[in-house]
Amino acid sequence: MVERDATDFRLDRLVAEQQFTLWHDLVQPLFRVSLDRDCAASFRAEIQAVAVSDALLTTCASRAQGFERDAGDVRNSGWDHIVIQHYVAGSFEGLCGDRAVAVAAGDINVLDLNRTLRTRSTDFSNLTLILPRDRLPIAASHDLHGHGIGRANGLAPVIGGHLRSLAAHAPFLSPREASTALDALCLMLSGSDLREADPLVRAAASASVHERICTYIDQHLDDPSLSPAGIAAACRVSRATLYRLFGFDGGVMAYVAGRRLDRAFAALSRPDDGRGGIAQVAYRSGFTSETHFSRSFRSRFGMTPRDARRFARDGLRPAAPGLGPRDWVQTMRRLRETL
Repeated sequence: MVERDATDFRLDRLVAEQQFTLWHDLVQPLFRVSLDRDCAASFRAEIQAVAVSDALLTTCASRAQGFERDAGDVRNSGWDHIVIQHYVAGSFEGLCGDRAVAVAAGDINVLDLNRTLRTRSTDFSNLTLILPRDRLPIAASHDLHGHGIGRANGLAPVIGGHLRSLAAHAPFLSPREASTALDALCLMLSGSDLREADPLVRAAASASVHERICTYIDQHLDDPSLSPAGIAAACRVSRATLYRLFGFDGGVMAYVAGRRLDRAFAALSRPDDGRGGIAQVAYRSGFTSETHFSRSFRSRFGMTPRDARRFARDGLRPAAPGLGPRDWVQTMRRLRETL
C-alpha cells in the first residue's frame, strides 16, 4: 500500500490579517470571500486537500465569512464541477442562484459551480468534495444547486461518514479503489431526496440549443462579420433567446470574443507555430484590429501575445486562466512552502 500525497495548509503562524489575505487568494478559484469588519482581527483557517480519483476532497475549518460567486466568476474560472459539502460544525445561509438556502451541521448540501451564489457562514468546519459534473448522472437532469439532504434524513449521516472515511483513507487508495469509492458516493446521492429537486426539462432543452449555437460559433470564429443577428438566423432561434442563453457568458458577443482569444492563445502556445506574425494570428482568429486584439488578449490572459509566443518558443507552455483542481493543489503547495 503506497501513501499518496495530501496537502495540509495551515496559517496559524501568521497574524490574522495575513491569514485572511492568503486564504482569500487560496479559495479564489471557487469563491470570493469577505469578512465582517469586526472579524478581521480574529480570523483563522486551515484546509487539507487530497485527490480522490478525478475529484478533490477538502477538509476545512474557518472563522465566519461571506462567500460569493457571480456570473463573471462562473465565466472565467473554467470549473465545470458539482460540489458536495458536509457541514460538521457551523452553518450558512444565503442565495444559491435565486434559491434561498439554510444549511446547518449534519446537513449535506450541493452547489453547482456553473451557477451563482451569495452566502454567509458562521464559524464552521466541513468536508467539501469537488466532483466533475459527469461523475454524478442526476446533475444532467436535475437542478441540484442549493438543494441538499437534511440531517434528519437517515442517508445524511451515511454520506457524511463516507466523506469522512474518504478524507482519512484517500491517500492510501489505488486509483481504481478511489474511483470505486466515488462511484459508491454518487450512487447514494442518486438514490437520495436530491431526485426530488426540480427536473431541468426546459433547461435540458436549452442546453441542447446552447451547444448547437456554440458549435456554430466555433465553426465561424474567423468570420469578422459574425453577429447576434446572423447567429440567431443560422441557428433558428430568436435574438431574445440567444441573449438569454448566453447571459452567464456576459452576452453572446462576449462569448465569441472569448472563444476567439482562446483560439489565438492555443495558436501562440504551439512552439512550432510559424504561420506569420501576431497580426496574422489575430486576423485568423476573427479580429480586425491588432491593437484591440493585443489589449483583449492581455486582459484575458495576463500577458501579451508576444509573451505567449516567447514562452512557447522557450519550451514553457503558458497557463490559461482558471485553475483546475489539481492545479489548485499545486498552488496550495507552493503557497505553503513560502510560510
